[in-house]
Amino acid sequence: MTQQGLRRSFDYRWLTLAVTTTGSFMSLLNMTSVNIALPTIMEVFGVDVQEGQWVITAYSIAMSIVIPMSGFLAEKVGMKRMYMLTMALFVLGSLMCVLAWNLPSLVFFRVLQGLGGGMLQPLNMAIVFSVVTPRERGQFMGLLGLPMLAAPLLGPTVGGYLIEYVDWRSIFAINLPIGLVGLTLAGLLLRETPSRPRAPLDVPGLALSTIAFPSLLLGFTFGAREGWGALGVQLVLMVGALAFIAWVIVELIQEEPMLDLRLFANPTYSLAMAINFVLNLSLHGTQFLLPLFLQTGQGLDALQAGIILVPQGIAGFLSMNIAGQAYNRLGPRPIALLGTALMVATTWSFSRIGLAASPALVTWLSVARGLSMGFCHLPVQTSAYNTVPQEKMPRATALNNGFMRIYATFSTAFLATILHGRSVFHYTHLAASMTPSRPAVAVVLARLQAAHGSQGLLPVRPGGSAWETPDPRTAAVLSRAASHQAFILAFNDTFVVLTLFSLAAMVLGLFLKDAALTGRAGEGQADPRLGTRD
Repeated sequence: MTQQGLRRSFDYRWLTLAVTTTGSFMSLLNMTSVNIALPTIMEVFGVDVQEGQWVITAYSIAMSIVIPMSGFLAEKVGMKRMYMLTMALFVLGSLMCVLAWNLPSLVFFRVLQGLGGGMLQPLNMAIVFSVVTPRERGQFMGLLGLPMLAAPLLGPTVGGYLIEYVDWRSIFAINLPIGLVGLTLAGLLLRETPSRPRAPLDVPGLALSTIAFPSLLLGFTFGAREGWGALGVQLVLMVGALAFIAWVIVELIQEEPMLDLRLFANPTYSLAMAINFVLNLSLHGTQFLLPLFLQTGQGLDALQAGIILVPQGIAGFLSMNIAGQAYNRLGPRPIALLGTALMVATTWSFSRIGLAASPALVTWLSVARGLSMGFCHLPVQTSAYNTVPQEKMPRATALNNGFMRIYATFSTAFLATILHGRSVFHYTHLAASMTPSRPAVAVVLARLQAAHGSQGLLPVRPGGSAWETPDPRTAAVLSRAASHQAFILAFNDTFVVLTLFSLAAMVLGLFLKDAALTGRAGEGQADPRLGTRD
């Protein structure tokens, strides 16, 4: 069957969605699945955590550099050509990662992979939005949001399975057949969009964004890991903040900016981006905190933890599609309020669970949380994009995805800092209270002394601290118990903070609206027949 025959046999809009979503899902899945492989990679190459983390950081930096450029490049050469180029670069980077012979080579090839993978998500959205009308975007957004919601949760499961039963290189090798199929389908089925070969390059904006976005990402990443007081962290954050401020000023005065910050002049767009910040905090909070709870707190391995969390991604996918079907009838506000109310309830529930929480309870709370994310994400994203004129869509998707990368990195760093700070606070309090006068401590000490009595364990002095026992094994056991309990209390505290942010999102959702549903969308109309034959 010819290319034209294939396009006529199926609705071109759904063909476009299927082809491009595959690429963006693959890139985001790879980004999260590599995290679980990091300990194995460190062991294979004989490196420590500080060196090994660059396997993940290099990919994120590369993404943060190219995402702002994706809109300009799509206009310059056409969306189809750009999509195929980035897919080819991602596949090539994946192949080279499979062949990596040491850590520096793997880090370099991860940069190559990230340069391709970073553009797939914004191009996916721009291509699909070029062939649907504003009133159809809610329905299509239900599937467009699948990579963003499902990949962070499926990644650890897929990665854990491949590490356990295959090899760490298979995490990259799995991209090769999927990427080649996606590349072939894109060449056969996608239509090229009109291009602007003479589109001017915003050189100052490009230079400043290349400094600002990676610097902020690095600062947030290493700040959470090494402490915000470290001189290097503060310098990188200062450079990133200054470059970001300069970038905002430049973009506002440029006639054709690389990323059009004037979109924020629309109240609906600005409101949606503010809610998006909270949604990302919640999504990446779940991705960061729940695996820690299941593995560190309950002693599960990565694969077991991933299996418990998989239903959350499925629930999010289902709720996004339900929201997509209801969007045009109800508008964004009722759906967003339902989602944020459910998010508040589930977030607060997570702040109350303890170490003895059953896997079933965690699974059901995660499912409810997944439902909330789908109901929140779709109306917020759709109402934001429905404020964007069609000709600005490529740069709008680049702007949105660029900020999402910063949101995601900040979210993880912010929550890691809270978790660490509260863990230290609770550990200090628990350690100070562990005296033999407390019945629970006395029982533990009696059992330990009985177990180790034959090895010379001496009793604790009356009125003394449990830490004064002469047997270091007793102190180690008590210290581990205090550390374990401190982590659970800190986990609860962190979800209390997330609950407050969720309440803020609920309040903001009261003001959400969509002009496209009232006939005032203006320029946002798209022609499903848009595109030229190859």
